Formats: sequence, C-alpha cells, structure tokens
Amino acid sequence: VTLPSQFGMPHFDDIRLETPDKVLIRGYLIKRATDEETRRASTVLYFHANAGNMGHRLPVAKLMYDMLGCNVFMLSYRGYGLSDGHPSEAGIKTDALTALEFIRSHPLTANTKLVAYGQSLGGAVAIDIVAANEPEFAGIILENTFLSIGKLIPSVLPILKWVTFLASEKWDSEKVVRQISSVPTLFLSGLQDDLVPPPHMRKLYELLSRNQDGKRMRVTWEEFAAGKHNDTFAQPGYFEAIAKWWKDTVDAAEPYVPTGRLVALEPRDSIEKSDGENIYRVESASADKSYSNSERESPVTTASVSEPTKKDD
Repeated sequence: VTLPSQFGMPHFDDIRLETPDKVLIRGYLIKRATDEETRRASTVLYFHANAGNMGHRLPVAKLMYDMLGCNVFMLSYRGYGLSDGHPSEAGIKTDALTALEFIRSHPLTANTKLVAYGQSLGGAVAIDIVAANEPEFAGIILENTFLSIGKLIPSVLPILKWVTFLASEKWDSEKVVRQISSVPTLFLSGLQDDLVPPPHMRKLYELLSRNQDGKRMRVTWEEFAAGKHNDTFAQPGYFEAIAKWWKDTVDAAEPYVPTGRLVALEPRDSIEKSDGENIYRVESASADKSYSNSERESPVTTASVSEPTKKDD
C-alpha cells in the first residue's frame, strides 16, 4: 500500500487499530507540519470506494491536504489493503466507528472540526456514521454514491433485476440519510457516472434538502457534466467547489465542543507514533459487552485509546 510520504505528505502515522470484534485495520493519520498546526486544522475522515484501498486515494487526499490546509485520516476497511478480516456491511460500519473513536481520542485531533468524505461505497459509510454521530461532525461530502445496494444492482447487472432481494448487503442510504438533521452536506455528482445512475445522487440530495433550515443545516449540489464514476474528482472545478464549500461552511462553523459521547477519558498529552507494529485498541461505545474482563487481551477503556502494544510478526 502506497505511503503518504510518496505523495509529499511526510508528517503521518501508519496506524493499526483493533476493532471491538478483534479485527486489525490499517489507517493513516496525515498531519500538518507541527503539532500546533495539526490541533488548529480541521480533519477529513476519508472513506474510500469499493475498489482498491486507502493508498489508491492518496492523490485525492494530497489535493485536499494542500488546498484545505486540513489533516486527513484514511482507513482501509477490513479485507481491503493490509487490513485483516473479510468485508461486510456490519464490519465496515464497525471499522468506521473505530476510526471516529480514534480521532476523538487522539490528542492532536480530539478537538478538531471533523468532515466525513465518501466516494461511492464510502458515501454510504459516511452517511451511516454521520447519521449516528451528528454532534461530532461539521460537514459531510458525498461523491457518486447510491440509494441502496438493492436499487443499484438492477442498474449494474440487469440480469439480476428480479433477484435483488438476494443481495446480502443493504447499505440503505435512502433511509438513513433522512436521519441527518444538522450537518451541512456537499453533493458532488458526475453526470456521466457509468456505475451509479446519477438519479441516485439527486434523490439523496432531495431527501436531505427537506431537512435544511437555511442556517447551519445547508445542502449544496455541484454537478460535473463529463464526470464518470471513477474520474469525477479529476473534472475541472471539482476541488475548487470543495474549497468554496469548505470556506463557507467548515471554516465558518463554530469550534468543535467535545460531546463526551465517544471518549470516556481526556485525550492524552502525548501518544507514541506508530511504526507499523503498534496497535491502538479501541472499544466501541456500542460494542457488545457480553464478554468478561478475563477474555480481554489487555484492559481497555470504553472509547479510548490504550497504550500501544506490540504485535508479534
């Protein structure tokens, strides 16, 4: 998996996170040049599409990093890149929550404004995590995502039109997006999308627009006439549209006020950098607590970052 340093972002931690169900996932915390700059900057929580892994999205992260002056946290979902496990809807949702809890536990990012960014499948992940944790987010950016897997299959594989009920994954963003009531959202739609029909994005925009109040909750639409599913980000004006929205929305937002919903302990004053072997154990606030303390490998505080431990190779 490509490293951020190969794209001119040398200030990063290569992190392993252990999820509540004991799966090791990989992530990059891409920081500013100094700790003080990192604390002052906003943070993008980047959810990638179905194909590839976080390394393939580093060119997009680099442009955001430079244009927006932000930090970026990227993860490879379970079963992607160097992350362990096998992908599933429930598992990826757990991975996303684990990443959010890590950000809100890390001393450099705990108090930063946070924006979820998702492309395609990543858009569904972003919608789900924001809907369940609105107070943690200053914004959400969605590119070429779908209403649900069930409604996507007939477009992608017409032969399966009559058996969509067999789809094991739902990702019902059409339902979940209605639960977002206070987070400003930017829709970026490629009108030549050859995988997700553009009306999917338009419907999500219309559903969410019903909740906007003209004040904090604003829903913005940007479309790119020649944008296909995998190259909308390369269309003229794409990053300029994000930068304008960011300035008007994220930069203008009130500072983040810790909610205490995810982090049981105050952020630590310092945290050991990952060298690719350290594991940061994060227990979800919504995790199943049915196991006993004796079953844990090490003490874990709910929704906090533990001291790094070494994993045997």
